[in-house]
Amino acid sequence: MLEARGITRRFARTLALDAVDFHARGGEIHALVGENGAGKSTLINIFAGRLKPDAGLVTIAGEPLAAGSAIRARRAGVAAVYQSPMLFERMTWEENLALGGFGAGAGARDPRAVADRAAALARELGFVLPPAGATLERRSVADRVRLEIIRALGGDPRVLILDEPTGLLAPGELAAFLAMLRRLRSAGRAVVIVTHKLAEAIAVADRVTVLRRGRRVAECLTAATDAAELARLMLGDLVRAPRARPAADPRINDLAIADPGTTDPPAMVPALTVEAITLDDGARRLLDAIGFTLRAGEIVGVAGVDGNGQAELIEVLAGMRTPGAGRIVMSRADRDASPGGAARSASRSGGGLAVIAQNRDSDGLILDMTLWENILLAGPVRTRFTRRGWLQRSRAAEFCGELLERFQIRTTTGPAGLAGALSGGNRQRLAVARAMAGAPRVIVAHDIGRGLDLRAAAAVRQMLREFAAAGGAVMLISGDLDELLELCGRLFVLSGGRLIETAAGDRDPARLGLLMAGAAP
Repeated sequence: MLEARGITRRFARTLALDAVDFHARGGEIHALVGENGAGKSTLINIFAGRLKPDAGLVTIAGEPLAAGSAIRARRAGVAAVYQSPMLFERMTWEENLALGGFGAGAGARDPRAVADRAAALARELGFVLPPAGATLERRSVADRVRLEIIRALGGDPRVLILDEPTGLLAPGELAAFLAMLRRLRSAGRAVVIVTHKLAEAIAVADRVTVLRRGRRVAECLTAATDAAELARLMLGDLVRAPRARPAADPRINDLAIADPGTTDPPAMVPALTVEAITLDDGARRLLDAIGFTLRAGEIVGVAGVDGNGQAELIEVLAGMRTPGAGRIVMSRADRDASPGGAARSASRSGGGLAVIAQNRDSDGLILDMTLWENILLAGPVRTRFTRRGWLQRSRAAEFCGELLERFQIRTTTGPAGLAGALSGGNRQRLAVARAMAGAPRVIVAHDIGRGLDLRAAAAVRQMLREFAAAGGAVMLISGDLDELLELCGRLFVLSGGRLIETAAGDRDPARLGLLMAGAAP
């Protein structure tokens, strides 16, 4: 159904794809795996017509696919869902679907027909659509991803490409979604899943193709392999991520990263206390008497289905929204809870609270700015390289170069390159590097592992462990229970704007999944 022969693509001096062959048969689910920067996104963008290869040919059901034409790819029956949703935020969700020609025939642009067809697909998938007429600017990333999946399926594609599709789905949604993929397979469609979850690839897919540094290194039946073998193929001999080492430069040592094995555990003193925070939007309660204490030296997890108050909690902690009631205390000092208060607090000497945003592309980074400019978006870092009102650009760029090496951020252009030129995993590392470069006392990280490969995920998790071991406090908000159970000591569940602390030692994924879905504790 989908075949690629000899696909080659360069970006300046970087060879992203080197004579790659790939084929997905009708009636199968085919997994595409590889570490961040291996070429997966480039390859699927060529399939979807967003990029033109320098060499090679793509065919759909034996017919050549017009290179570099997204419209022709869609007409040929190729639909793609990406990690970063491609939607217009100021439009309603119905308008977004209609703009993409949702469905077929004259009703494809009729809002009522679009809404009815979308509702039918949502019921089949177990998804909940936003309210009628809702724009997307205040919707969660998970809502947007669900809408992208519905839009892709609405075109009745022959080839469906999904880039990390399950990362933001709730446990109750996952089974229905996978059942839908199996129905598409039974109908003779080709489904291509790009994923970093190797166990998921083996459980769902029929075959798997492995890319490493722009080359296809293996294609095999999933029944004939396992996660350990796929990891070896993806990473070569470097299956385990190297431990980050403190740099000699004292400015890098300000990042407060230490080796847990060589330092005494810090005193478990309160770093952040939240007391009965309540937030309304006029129509409903978004946060309902949220209260917790985050102590220095610990990583606390908050599990939950996206859209249950996670974004609002982060905005209140970061000073972007004013709670209707409650109080925030950081490091024994009351912090201004007015808009911008957190930013002012964090800009003082030593930093305060740093946020690693869920959507790194729209909320975490400015993609058409350089890497060193993105690093300077952190107030404490910018203050460090400002003298008498003048920015010391060369010193800032030099510091950024040290961070790139320290956090193993792969770039061919160095600090002067654009953030948008980085792969997804390297963008995430850049966001983590900036957060730690401000020497904060507290880091709030939202879905920090989304879209990261094995090596990148291990490296980022190690950074958080070392930050906590050196006395920092981390709140990790995620819908990935495996990630939370691996990293966190105490666990909370956020559901319907209410925060529930789980019993000590309660690590049962089934019970936690029920709490995430709104079951009474």
